[in-house]
Amino acid sequence: MSRDRLLRAGAFLDKHLFDPIQPEDIAAASALSLRSLQRHFATAVGESLSGYLRGRRLTHAAQQLVLGHQDILSLALDCQFGSHEAFTRAFSRHFFMSPSAFRQQGCLQHNYYRPSLDLAMLDELAAQHQQPPQIAPRPQQSLWGVTRAMQTDELTGAGLGSTVWQLGGQLRSLFGQQAPLRVFYFKTQPGQCRHFLLLVATFAGRGTPPQDMVALTLPAGYSATFTLHGDESQLPVFMYHCFAQWIFHSGWHFDDAPIELQLPDERHPRFRLTLPVRTTPCPVYRLW
Repeated sequence: MSRDRLLRAGAFLDKHLFDPIQPEDIAAASALSLRSLQRHFATAVGESLSGYLRGRRLTHAAQQLVLGHQDILSLALDCQFGSHEAFTRAFSRHFFMSPSAFRQQGCLQHNYYRPSLDLAMLDELAAQHQQPPQIAPRPQQSLWGVTRAMQTDELTGAGLGSTVWQLGGQLRSLFGQQAPLRVFYFKTQPGQCRHFLLLVATFAGRGTPPQDMVALTLPAGYSATFTLHGDESQLPVFMYHCFAQWIFHSGWHFDDAPIELQLPDERHPRFRLTLPVRTTPCPVYRLW
């Protein structure tokens, strides 16, 4: 099927996001039967049409809450939920916390956001579906590193690269220019998604770490490494695929351990993300 039909569906959905539209209305706007649109949409996007519509509305609601929106009932009605209770149930299933908790702890850039459907999004999702992540066993590892507190919005773009370069310089001054550097991020406390610690580390030496450095032990387990195929503008789509699609449909489960970032360099020109995964649900899993 021509992507034009899907793009028509996406444009119509965005234009009428806060109107009482039904999947049948989106199908009519894209000149397809509902069954045909649902089938092709699920194949291209990775979730159902109705689930994506609901997710786009909840994405808007989450952004408004972070910006300080106080009237949850009016926000629920704007997003086409019939009551405060229905909105809270849907929001909590989607973001793993209540709307009021998200207003306190959430952030504008979030892994469960549904990006707008456009051609670049379809290209990135198609690449991800065709090239699933590389799963590999991970031995226990000991690292020493330096950390910096970051907000989620700072974990993308030039600011991230600059921070990694600064922290990496501190490590190389101690361990030499040939020290292999690895970049991780993890939450400062369970259950929140606004503040993270960024860690730039190298393999641990003997004894205790030098002053002002931290020791990190990565437990043995498995890891899933994803590669971003588009440019940096597609990071929200990339994260949406990793966290809101693959991790829920692959049979693997997220392990509550640091996530490794592999920034583009001469050897690996594309951004990569390595998730710690496990074969059984993690009892201490929290919102990422």
